[in-house]
Amino acid sequence: MDKHYLTPLFDPRSVAIFAGSPDHPESLTPQAVLLHPALRAQRYTGTYRFIDIRETSGTLADLAQARADLAVIALPLADVGPAIELAGRVGCKAAMVLSNGVTAEQAEEMKKVAREAGIYLLGPNCAGIQRPPSLLNASISGPLAGKGSLALVSQSGALTASMLDWAANNAVGFSSVVSLGP
Repeated sequence: MDKHYLTPLFDPRSVAIFAGSPDHPESLTPQAVLLHPALRAQRYTGTYRFIDIRETSGTLADLAQARADLAVIALPLADVGPAIELAGRVGCKAAMVLSNGVTAEQAEEMKKVAREAGIYLLGPNCAGIQRPPSLLNASISGPLAGKGSLALVSQSGALTASMLDWAANNAVGFSSVVSLGP
């Protein structure tokens, strides 16, 4: 049976993380600062790899090693377009842009770059996704939600965070948590 076209987003086996280097905190966006501990505090059942767009040479050997289903991008606005392009080159079929303050025109440009790269795009201006069954927390919404059968899909990152707080206090779990952004 064929996989659904959103499988790379909701059930990725590998994740490429474009979030700057934790070794150079001055280069991290606020989203990256929140994302790094969320990723390190989990036991994701797939693999993830951090990619620094400024240090990747773009050779075939580099790109072959960086293959991933999902790209998580938490970079300064000027670096998002090149990161989407690179994600397409490493075979990502979906990308998520964790950001805020992106205008409608800038978002449209990101969508255009993603279309040209053959990538489905979540965001910008989203808070990310959580997949408790696979222990993936690629969000800035706090700790990984408990496992359950409900899915939470929201436009608002603040509402998503509030619902996750409520759910944690009331033993409610989720199959997926998705913050779409505007």
